[in-house]
Amino acid sequence: MDDPKMYHGLLTGICKRLYFGDNTYTNEYLKKELYPNLPLADFTAMAKTAEKLITSVVSSDLDFSKLERFLSAQMTKKSEGSPQTEEQAKVFAKFWKTQRSKVQDQLAEDSIWQNRLASASWRIDLKTKAQRIEEMNEPVGIVELRVEEAATNATSNVQFEVDKAQLQNILQQVNLIEEQIKSMSA
Repeated sequence: MDDPKMYHGLLTGICKRLYFGDNTYTNEYLKKELYPNLPLADFTAMAKTAEKLITSVVSSDLDFSKLERFLSAQMTKKSEGSPQTEEQAKVFAKFWKTQRSKVQDQLAEDSIWQNRLASASWRIDLKTKAQRIEEMNEPVGIVELRVEEAATNATSNVQFEVDKAQLQNILQQVNLIEEQIKSMSA
């Protein structure tokens, strides 16, 4: 029951099912593949404890120092009659070190429901042709935005030109947004 590779596989399977939408990792599949000789009641208790640990750590977003304290507390606390062993705690810590950023990235990805800016590029050009002489050699900003649509993951490009006055207006708006963000995070 304390085979580190098997327990790591159990944690990985549960994590893939919970956070990455891979429903092939059912408890029945995990038991059959990882613990075929373990009684069903023991496996169910272990899987339930592992799932609770994963969801607790994910929802708390524990860093590694807090994780060690959390796992120490779990070893002393009985959960459904199945205590977390020291070996399982070590495997869980190793598992979380490799999966933390992946799970956080997936949760962030799952929380996006509107279009998002994938990339932005810009350059400054000088007008060489114009109807009026005053407009020649006037700097013009060319902006290209790549937008990803949330529902389809399709991308579209938006390209536009801005003159000096429009650029100043955009910069004012960006500064207002920045001030709002700073005031909210303070």
